[in-house]
Amino acid sequence: SFHSGQVTGVDTCIRKPLVATCGLDKSVRIWNYVDKTLELSKYFNEEAHSIAFHPSGLHLLVGFSDKMRLMNVVMDDIRPFKEFAVKACRECRFSNGGHMFAAVNGNTINIFATYTCENLGNLRGHNGKVRSV
Repeated sequence: SFHSGQVTGVDTCIRKPLVATCGLDKSVRIWNYVDKTLELSKYFNEEAHSIAFHPSGLHLLVGFSDKMRLMNVVMDDIRPFKEFAVKACRECRFSNGGHMFAAVNGNTINIFATYTCENLGNLRGHNGKVRSV
């Protein structure tokens, strides 16, 4: 039930006892840290590089090599909801309220509205790659 390759992203949910991980084994996993159990696991066609848990625990943001996906966490599955053209997304994060999220592509930070999926702006100006949001 563990990742078979390197873990590339980890995030916790603030309202539920859950941790989301993604790795080079092309899987996204949701763990319950109270029960110490694997709640959900889903495999994709490409490696995931970054992950963010929505504060509600109902949505995941996963950055892949070719795109970034907003996904819904349902009872027994993780279902893709919307894809964004953010390539090589190595960092992503939801806002504290969960109404917005940021995704990093190289030295640009893209800001999106969570519920409308509208691009609210792009933050440019870093000389090097953005390593944390």
